[in-house]
Amino acid sequence: MLVSGDSHVVEPPVVFQDYLNGDWHGHAPYLAPDHMGGERYVLPGTTRSIGLGLAASAGALSEDLLETGTAFADIRLGAWQPGPRLDDQDRDGVGAEVLYPTVGLFLLRHINRDFSAACMAAYNTWLAEFCAVAPSRLVGCGATAVTTPDSAVRDLGSIRRRGLKGVLLPLEPAEGSYADEQYDVLWATACDLALPVAFHALPPDRRAPAAGPGAPLILPMWDAQEVLTGLVFGGVLHRWPDLRVVFAEFDAGWVPHLVQRMDHYFHRHHRWLKLDGRIRHPPSEYIARAVHFTFQDDPAALRLAPSSQTNLLWASDFPHAESTWPTSRASASVGCDLLPPQLYKEFYSAGTRSLYAI
Repeated sequence: MLVSGDSHVVEPPVVFQDYLNGDWHGHAPYLAPDHMGGERYVLPGTTRSIGLGLAASAGALSEDLLETGTAFADIRLGAWQPGPRLDDQDRDGVGAEVLYPTVGLFLLRHINRDFSAACMAAYNTWLAEFCAVAPSRLVGCGATAVTTPDSAVRDLGSIRRRGLKGVLLPLEPAEGSYADEQYDVLWATACDLALPVAFHALPPDRRAPAAGPGAPLILPMWDAQEVLTGLVFGGVLHRWPDLRVVFAEFDAGWVPHLVQRMDHYFHRHHRWLKLDGRIRHPPSEYIARAVHFTFQDDPAALRLAPSSQTNLLWASDFPHAESTWPTSRASASVGCDLLPPQLYKEFYSAGTRSLYAI
């Protein structure tokens, strides 16, 4: 059975109209017309808006992809309704999906973390109702804005009580760094509740002159490398051996090289880096035990995974433009040619199911 480790819902306006705390109603994200006859999600308090053209364009031809010109009423029902979503899974030969937000990915980076927290609470309530229709196939990953360690702990408890199976974190907490010991209470709670924590690729919101026009391509990988290095060298994965971490939609071909470099610095430079008091094993051991990476089309990762012990989770990214839908089974079959049969079975089915306790 194919299980997607990274798929999405596209939040309907009702999420922010009906589920958002009343104090924030006047600032809720809303749909506005775009210049091509479609609609965009406007995020108050930012200069960013989100076109719907790429949010639910799975299966479209490359030459037909446009960010603008699509209204919410025109997108696939399976992007936001559970019944049609199950039909889309059946057509694709997919047995279950781990679900992340779309608008919520941008809201996690909102400059007002209190507003972000309110939006995430609304999203979690709606997502739990969405997934309750078929919880073994619609596997919800809740989200927290991590405004403080204590607020994140409360969010994790709420996420678990709602039946959601994982928790999405912003790439940076509101204060400090995830490596700071003040966040140990967050990791302890994730372990106690058996909630995998996830980081998801986002469109860049920072300048990177060296990347030039390639910034949207390269910056997400830089984000993942920074977070992963902090979790390892900051001692988080050492202090919390039961913690499980997912990097979604960053692909994974870069992982073996980064891990090799991290191991080198551990063995050669551990003294002046003052690593001795934080980690006791090579980074590769922590990553092989605790960290998983999703991918759609990454031959390099598939070739290197067996020797590098990279934990891979196949993903369809439905219904976004990058999605393998409606030919996911054929796409996965091509990938399996690069893997030993037992690894194929683990990566494409059992790995995701067991990680999220489906």
